[in-house]
Amino acid sequence: MANKNKKFIYGIYDDADAVIHTVEKLRSQGVDVHDCYTPFPVHGLDRAMGIKRSNLTIGAFISGTIGCITAIVFQLYVMVGDWPMIIGGKPNWGYFPSFIPVTFELTILFTAFGIGILFFIRARMIHGKVEDLVDLRQTDDLFVVAVEEKEHRFDKEAVNRTLIAEGALEIREREYNK
Repeated sequence: MANKNKKFIYGIYDDADAVIHTVEKLRSQGVDVHDCYTPFPVHGLDRAMGIKRSNLTIGAFISGTIGCITAIVFQLYVMVGDWPMIIGGKPNWGYFPSFIPVTFELTILFTAFGIGILFFIRARMIHGKVEDLVDLRQTDDLFVVAVEEKEHRFDKEAVNRTLIAEGALEIREREYNK
């Protein structure tokens, strides 16, 4: 297997609106924008980049369902099977109204942990991974638009002209060995 080098062009901006206009202009020219790095969420950037809605909501629903089932089964096991109690003169199967708070809380707990774990798995954010920042200021006050040179007919000069015309403070190029 041969080493494949990936080349990127980075446009660095200080205005979120300029980033959105740049992404829209590059996409209208047929250029695929690899990613944008921003210090805070920029409303509309995902739509401008053409990113589809995440399927993490399905994972959240499944996690919540597992939490709900776990809570009901555990409470039935404890209150009916393992350690039956007569509370308020009600029979063992009359506990369901008192199961609601615990069931609700475990559903929320499993959903929160499940979506957190799924997000980290999906984003490939593992413990000990070293960040790869284009500019340290991208976590503070700068925005970065990353364009990957994928095709042999990639017009680097046209991309550079577009980045500069849309207000890039500077342009950087970097090559990665994968």
